[in-house]
Amino acid sequence: MLAGLIWTGTLSFLASADDFRPTFHFVPQQNWMNEPNGLIKIGSTWHLFFQHNPTAPVWGNLVWGHATSTNLVNWEHKPVALGNENGIQSFTGTSYYDVANISGLGTQDNPPYLAYYTGYFPNSGVQDQRLAFSVDQGATWTKFAGNPIISQTQEAPHDITGGLETRDPKVFFHDATKKWIMILAHGGQNKMTFWTSSDAKSWTWQNDFTLGDVPGLPSDVKGWEVPDFFPLAVEGSTDKKWVMLNTPAQGSPAGGNGVFGITGSFDGTVFKADPVDPATMWLDYGRDFDGALSWENVPAADGRRIISSVMNSYGDKPPTKTWKGMLSFPRTLKLKKIGEKLRFLQLPVEELGAASTSVTRLTNQTLTSQQTLLSDVHGRALDIRISFIPSAGSKLSLSVRRGGSEETVISYAQSGGILSVDRRASGDISWDPAAGGIHSVALSPNASGVVHLRALVDECSVEVYGGEGEVVISDLIFPATASDGLSLTISGGDADLHEVQVLKVSL
Repeated sequence: MLAGLIWTGTLSFLASADDFRPTFHFVPQQNWMNEPNGLIKIGSTWHLFFQHNPTAPVWGNLVWGHATSTNLVNWEHKPVALGNENGIQSFTGTSYYDVANISGLGTQDNPPYLAYYTGYFPNSGVQDQRLAFSVDQGATWTKFAGNPIISQTQEAPHDITGGLETRDPKVFFHDATKKWIMILAHGGQNKMTFWTSSDAKSWTWQNDFTLGDVPGLPSDVKGWEVPDFFPLAVEGSTDKKWVMLNTPAQGSPAGGNGVFGITGSFDGTVFKADPVDPATMWLDYGRDFDGALSWENVPAADGRRIISSVMNSYGDKPPTKTWKGMLSFPRTLKLKKIGEKLRFLQLPVEELGAASTSVTRLTNQTLTSQQTLLSDVHGRALDIRISFIPSAGSKLSLSVRRGGSEETVISYAQSGGILSVDRRASGDISWDPAAGGIHSVALSPNASGVVHLRALVDECSVEVYGGEGEVVISDLIFPATASDGLSLTISGGDADLHEVQVLKVSL
């Protein structure tokens, strides 16, 4: 038994496939998880904190769970990082390295790592902002004696909800102005507030950033939460944009929570947003990508902005028994101009390759409507990559987790250029009215007419990437363990297959 976790049974379920426990996606050892928190790299170790109920598979009693990895694929469970004291729960937040010990919570020789989080009072629902720090490389965390660092009273002039909707602090040090920046979400007001500090402990409100400050943002995108904020280079240019990620409770393409991105400029006080394109602003077009945050303190020699989210927008309804909530597989996030549009690009981190072995590879052949490929391939943890040129009017279909009447169908229709994930026969969909259905998004071929698809398939999920990663569809699925087949077919025409590769992921 690991410290910080309360067990109600034996560990035998860990190796059992009948509870849909994934092969290469992180899940808690037991009980509840929602969005990631405080993602940070310390030395060679990637730290994952997450909203966690250590005592039950439902939302509540929230603490910061903790796990570490050296490769973003294999995770080691750690004791709870931020627990509950005096009835105050530890809600979502972010971490940052105070390299110059500006906070004074470490020393010049051993600067602290800072974790900012929302304190939640369950009896009243009131929220305030709090700080913890680590001086042992993230192994243990001490809550700041001067908490809260932003009280309900201090927030009150900027909050019409009486402290019920002020949370999820994103904090970082802004080199140009030598100030600490905090962004708070105000879900009930559809806004973020910007705050600054000279010592990382005492904070001053600067301005509101509201729905009306985002040109082109649809008015139904409401319930803003979980901000992330960082600079990101535009690929192939010298330009750099500030990016804000935002998780709204309403308005996403597939319903439920979603994540959209805003680009713009930031002067240390004011974020000026570029106009958004409602057709391209979403980071995911599936049902299950929620509360995305990025790892901080990634060395410049690496240079990647890596994000992850929780894959669950149904609360405690999914039909898992020993655990609830799963981390999306970590993705790189880039910006690139494609045609006349600046696009977000996302692809699985390259570390997945070291855990993958090729099962089959096909190259340079024509797929006709009389053929079925990959029917001899089986697997429940796969990385599938396809590049092809479809003929006019054709529809290519990749079926995964096939067996009996079950299958999840990933398709690309040449007419209209529509990528879809069809969960109508994906397995158990009885547990929620939104557990089935079809999720779709427009995807254009590249300049050479080639369509690129990539699908990560695990015990209870699919994540489908189109093109260079300019569109993604992430969905939970719950098929039988025996449903492990594949098929690749086409209707209404044929396709020139440049390459089809199936890799098995094993840890």
